[in-house]
Amino acid sequence: MKKRRLRAAMVLILLLAVSAIGFSWQSERTPEYAMKQLMEGMRTRNSRQVELYADVSSLIETSYDAGTNLLAERIQELQREYPQDWFFRHDTAFMRNYIADRRDEDILFIHQILVFYMDPDMTPISRMDGQARWAADEIEQFETNYTVRLGEVRRHGTEATAALEIRGRDTDYGRLVPQLTVKIRLRRQADGHWQAVSVDNVDELFAPVVRGVEDYWTLQGWQ
Repeated sequence: MKKRRLRAAMVLILLLAVSAIGFSWQSERTPEYAMKQLMEGMRTRNSRQVELYADVSSLIETSYDAGTNLLAERIQELQREYPQDWFFRHDTAFMRNYIADRRDEDILFIHQILVFYMDPDMTPISRMDGQARWAADEIEQFETNYTVRLGEVRRHGTEATAALEIRGRDTDYGRLVPQLTVKIRLRRQADGHWQAVSVDNVDELFAPVVRGVEDYWTLQGWQ
């Protein structure tokens, strides 16, 4: 009788172990898991973890292209809303040419900011490095003045959309953009894990981000 109980217990333990392994494999292959790992990778400055759960180049380039396209399209609206900002005193054609001429350099600069952000001890060498180091340090300022929470995740086939709910604290930096919801698109990869590939709601983010940038210039005394 004792042997039977022992065997039954061993079989039960084996089944539980297999179930746990199966659950772990499945949980690691969900968009929710990918977003949590991505957020943790950013928090701990783990570049390898971030690159596993995000197509960094795709995120940067698609967001840049969508944002600058809106900038060109809405330049006249921005002129009326921010008449003090000389940058908006152009037309759509000029802005499209201006953006096209500097796109590659801007994208390289954004990548450099991320490199310096992920490695706070890295020493800048070139002028671009110095600017990237400064921008990375500013990101840290924002990091301490905002909270980020993973909200609803909607899955549709091999793609998903995750909402990142960003809230500012009651500080100078936190009041620049008091609240924002960023919708991240994820795509399932060949091995089953998920990667963030783009921002889905750049058009919704454009106005509050521009307002935050304008207020940031004022905060820095750069008007």
